[in-house]
Amino acid sequence: MSYVTPVMAFVTALLSLLLDPWDQFTKNSYFNSSWHIARSCFLMLFGGTLAFFMVLTEYILVSITSAVTVTLAGVVKEAVTILVAVFYLQDEFTWLKGAGLLTIMVGVSLFNWYKYLKLQKGKLEEDEAAIALTANHAAKYVILDKMED
Repeated sequence: MSYVTPVMAFVTALLSLLLDPWDQFTKNSYFNSSWHIARSCFLMLFGGTLAFFMVLTEYILVSITSAVTVTLAGVVKEAVTILVAVFYLQDEFTWLKGAGLLTIMVGVSLFNWYKYLKLQKGKLEEDEAAIALTANHAAKYVILDKMED
């Protein structure tokens, strides 16, 4: 991935130089004075820094847990976003949003149930293996005579 980043930056800069209307730059309210230029650059750097640390956090989270867990967390985040939009921002709750929310909740519930069953099966197999090990290899006790000096 680190080899692709410089190429992407170069291609983006080249396309910007070729396609963006640079003559209208000074007419834009974000770049018409030195204060606006500094403010716009600061906001872009701040947003880029936030995006970088969000991606870094996601990478660390995936390396610690699993990609499926991060995906499920993203799905739950989307469901919470819909609920906040409906209850707090008075957004209209349509049938499509309801079907999506129901699908998300059923999917997350089924996945958690699957992981729970898998965890229980793993514990059961560990217990059976411990019992089989004990049954096949009886504990050997060695009685040591008292040693006389």
